[in-house]
Amino acid sequence: MQRPRGSGWTPDRQRKFIEALAASACVTEAAASVGLSATAAYNLRKRPDAHAFRLAWDAAIEFGMRRLVDAALSRAVHGVAVPIFWKGEQVGERREYPERLAMFLMRAHDPHRFGAARLGAQHPAAAPLYDAPGAQLAQALDDLDEQAKAGAPAEPPRLTGPAPDESVPDAAPGDAAGAPPSA
Repeated sequence: MQRPRGSGWTPDRQRKFIEALAASACVTEAAASVGLSATAAYNLRKRPDAHAFRLAWDAAIEFGMRRLVDAALSRAVHGVAVPIFWKGEQVGERREYPERLAMFLMRAHDPHRFGAARLGAQHPAAAPLYDAPGAQLAQALDDLDEQAKAGAPAEPPRLTGPAPDESVPDAAPGDAAGAPPSA
């Protein structure tokens, strides 16, 4: 950034935002945690000189997605407690196992073994079981710190693993704010 403002995206705020984004995988929540809006975060992300911030953001989302997959896998394996009510009072609970979730996770993990390949669907290879997103996030945060110390845009963070899909733009044409569609 040309001239950091105390009320804007300081290097410390950027780092705290990325850490909060990795923990929550929610841009609105992460921006609020540093006292700024999601729109301000998207505006910073689309700036040409914010390459390190964009890559750190992507690494944080990848880290958050790994946590989401872990939570979904836990629900598929251990089930979900569903309360049983009688006459307005809870009298017990039963455990439900979301079969469709389990089938989805199995098919995504090994499409050849669990049938998706037989349907002619194109699925990416199963994700590695190591913590690449965590290592990428740590490296991206280090690179963001280096950029802040240098006072100028640093080289892009050195991420390992598959490169993000370069064909997907940050914002859809006509979406000036770069914000995701509202739900």
